[in-house]
Amino acid sequence: MLSVAPLASVLDAPVRAAATWSGAAPNGRPTRGERGAEIQALLDRLADAVAAPRVLLHRDDAPLSAFELIVSDRLALASLLELPPEVLRAMPREVDEIAKDPRARGAEAVLARSEIASWDGSRLRVYVDGPGDRKAVVLVPACGMPIGLCEPWMRRLAQDFRVVTWESRGLFGAMGTAEEFDARAHDVEAQARDLLAVMDHVGVERAHAAALCGGAVIALAAAGMAPERISSMSLWHGDYELGQDAPKTQHQRDVQTLMAMAGRGRAQAAGLQKMFRRPSVLAKVRADMAHHVMYPYASGELLYRYGRLNGTIMEHDCRPLLHRAGQPTLVVTSHDDATAHPEGSRYVAGKLPRAELHVGEHGDHLSLFEAGSRLGDLAAGFIASEAN
Repeated sequence: MLSVAPLASVLDAPVRAAATWSGAAPNGRPTRGERGAEIQALLDRLADAVAAPRVLLHRDDAPLSAFELIVSDRLALASLLELPPEVLRAMPREVDEIAKDPRARGAEAVLARSEIASWDGSRLRVYVDGPGDRKAVVLVPACGMPIGLCEPWMRRLAQDFRVVTWESRGLFGAMGTAEEFDARAHDVEAQARDLLAVMDHVGVERAHAAALCGGAVIALAAAGMAPERISSMSLWHGDYELGQDAPKTQHQRDVQTLMAMAGRGRAQAAGLQKMFRRPSVLAKVRADMAHHVMYPYASGELLYRYGRLNGTIMEHDCRPLLHRAGQPTLVVTSHDDATAHPEGSRYVAGKLPRAELHVGEHGDHLSLFEAGSRLGDLAAGFIASEAN
C-alpha cells in the first residue's frame, strides 16, 4: 500500500484495484459478493492506518487503466481470495498491529524527510539518511522518479556515509499551481542549483555526487558551477547528449522525442498521456518497478512538467560540461545497457580529466536501481577513497 501511495495520490479518484488474476498479471475482472466487501474493508483500514490514498476494489465492468493494473499488481489481492473467511475476518487486527510499527511507514520512517524552498522558491522534498559525522554523499536521482526508486541506494550508502537526496522540482508534494511552475526555470542549471540548495539545507559544504541515469548531467553541471562543493563524482549509467560524438539507443531517441512533444504544451501532453493508460504499455515495463517509473506519466500535467524538466536534461549538450569538471570521477556502465548507450559513458570517461571507467559485463538499466552488492561495494569503495 505504501509503495503505490505516490502513484495513487496523483491518479484521478477513485483508484481501483482488481483482486482476480489471470496468469502473472491482474486481468481486471470485477470482484463481487461478501468476500469483496471484506477485502474492501481491509483495504480501507490499511490505507487509513498508513495515511495512504484509499483504493477501491474493482467491482464493476469498466476496464482498468494501466496505472490501476500497476496498483493491482503491487497489492496482490488475489491471495486474499484463497484465505478462509475466519482468517480474513481476523486480518484487520493484524493490520492495526503492523501499522503501529514505524517500519511499516517504509521510506518515510527510515529516511528523514523535509520540504524546503529551493533557490527560486520551488518546493523540494529532501531525504537524509546516515550519521551526520560521516562523509557526505548527495545522491542525484533520475529526473521525475519517486524516492522509492533510489531508496535502495540511500540505504546502501548510508551504511558508510551521510546521504542526502531530493525529488525533482514541480513533480512531488506541494507541486504548486500551473502558473507557478511555468514562471520558474526548468533547465539543467536550475536543477543543478537545486542540488546545491539541498546541500545548503542539510548543512553540507562539500560532498561526493553519486548520480543515476540523467542525474549524471545535473551532477556534471553542479561540479562545474561550484567545484569547491563537489569533491568527487560517480556517474552511473548516465544518459548524455553528446551530438555526433557518441551514439544513442533507440530508447534514448524515443524518450527524447516524447519529452520534446510533451513539453510543448499541456494539450499535447494530455493527448500523449492517454497512450500510457492503455494496459499494453506494461508489456515493456518491469513489474517490480512499474509503480516508480510510470509515476511521471500518470496525468497530463505531470507528463507536461516531466517533458519540460527531463527534456532539458536529455537535450543538454554535455560536452562543454566535461571540460569544467576536474573532480575525480568514477564512470559506470555495462556492455548490455540497451537504455542509455554505454558508448556515451565511454566518451564521458575519456574526456573528463580525472575519470576512471568501469564497464560491467551485464546489467540492464533498471537493475542499476537495485543497488546490488557489486555496485554498492564499488560505489562505497570509490567514495571512501575520493570523497573529502
